[in-house]
Amino acid sequence: MVAYTGLGCLPIVLLGALMGIWFAITDARDGDWATACLAAVAITLAFGLVNLMAALSLNRARTPGRLPGRGATVWTPRHRTGGTPLQCFSPHFLAVAGLFGAGWTLQWVHWSVAAAGYGALTVLYHGVPGLARRPARAAAVGERGRYARAHGWAFRERLPSLARRWTLDPLQPVAMDEAALMNVPSRAVLRDPFAVMSGTHEGVSFTVADGFVSEPFAPFRAWQQHHVTVCAVHLTIGLPFVRVALPDRDVPHSRHTVEVETLRPDFAEALVTEETIEAMLAAELTEWSIQGRDVFTVLREQPADHDLEVVHAIEQLTALVAALPADLAPWADGTAPDLPLRP
Repeated sequence: MVAYTGLGCLPIVLLGALMGIWFAITDARDGDWATACLAAVAITLAFGLVNLMAALSLNRARTPGRLPGRGATVWTPRHRTGGTPLQCFSPHFLAVAGLFGAGWTLQWVHWSVAAAGYGALTVLYHGVPGLARRPARAAAVGERGRYARAHGWAFRERLPSLARRWTLDPLQPVAMDEAALMNVPSRAVLRDPFAVMSGTHEGVSFTVADGFVSEPFAPFRAWQQHHVTVCAVHLTIGLPFVRVALPDRDVPHSRHTVEVETLRPDFAEALVTEETIEAMLAAELTEWSIQGRDVFTVLREQPADHDLEVVHAIEQLTALVAALPADLAPWADGTAPDLPLRP
């Protein structure tokens, strides 16, 4: 069961037409499937380009100051098949072209050699971006490690469990029917968390971790990733998910306007008080989230004095937590998870 939105059915139509063309060429050439495979490679790449160009026209938007950047042009999920936006089928077209290419080589090599070649190309597609990110990861580990040791804070070069602790996309809408529920897209997570630092500030435990996050709804998510830093302070209880953001501060009359995303409006009403908003403004904290017992913000820039920016973010979050309402216990959401890294 697949739900379509707008022209989200375009890649399915194109791939279906591709298979029809392949069978037509094979039949017209008396079963010459090798020639049909070679023609299908070119046709698949052309169809993939058509799909991507359609997405550029339909699924791009200008965002006024919201993440991933102020005034950025971003991909959107307006036209999609199920939970997959139109542009995110681009790797599928590449994969199908690779399969037809492997099929074309079967006239000269054994099928196992063709399969091995296709597998090698797939591994390279996913592995090369990881190799390219190694220098940034090594630099962050070295600098963060020295900073943590100088302040007596705990440090770990890698902590894979953090990838399952935080999701960094905005809240997904509630599925309203079975088809939408089956096609909900996966949430963005912190990939390969590294340079993890943990300690206490003004009696509040905190954790800082670097990682890579795919650009939301990007066509080639394995390649289009950004180096980010998650700065989190930890509560004593777990709370429902909520994301709070200030709109663009350059927009007139937006000083006391906030955006709130949550599945628990009663909790948001109790949480986002005038005191909370004033604390955000005083700390110049434009966006933060609660997931479980973690109150965190995401730094998406890597300035030269990055560790000082990290400490400043922890100070901002600590000031925010001090201003939160004291009677949030009624919204406690199950058992609070352990700290990700003991200070």
